[in-house]
Amino acid sequence: MKRQKSGINRFLIDTNVFIASIRHPDRKTGSLDLILGLINNPDVFLVGNDLLLLEFEKYQKRFESPLAYKILKDLKHKIKFIEVRPENIKHCAKYMPHEEIVDIVHAATCLQTSAILISNDDHFNKLNKSEVIEVWTITQAINTLVKK
Repeated sequence: MKRQKSGINRFLIDTNVFIASIRHPDRKTGSLDLILGLINNPDVFLVGNDLLLLEFEKYQKRFESPLAYKILKDLKHKIKFIEVRPENIKHCAKYMPHEEIVDIVHAATCLQTSAILISNDDHFNKLNKSEVIEVWTITQAINTLVKK
């Protein structure tokens, strides 16, 4: 099963992007610009699943700040949370380490919704190379989506 092209407007933001944007609330980072741009662009659709939300909530508490709270609140309103079909999870599991079940669900979410996954996690590389889903690094997403 090959990924379907969705255009560049549907994304899943992996937890490492969220962490990079909230870890140092006093710094203005490219990751923060990226997340704020995705949240505030009405032409962008963000997708996710319940496990992604749990991860975001966990790290919002760990890196507690007004910025982390606001970004999480805005993401909750922007993200369309879907129930991932088992066949998509099974398909993505063929390409990833089985202990990465949460990330397998994130990949399956992208497969099901034709979304681009933004992540710096290397274990998504095989899915990207096999064209099951499209994966962008944080830097690639910043270079493509953030207005200079």
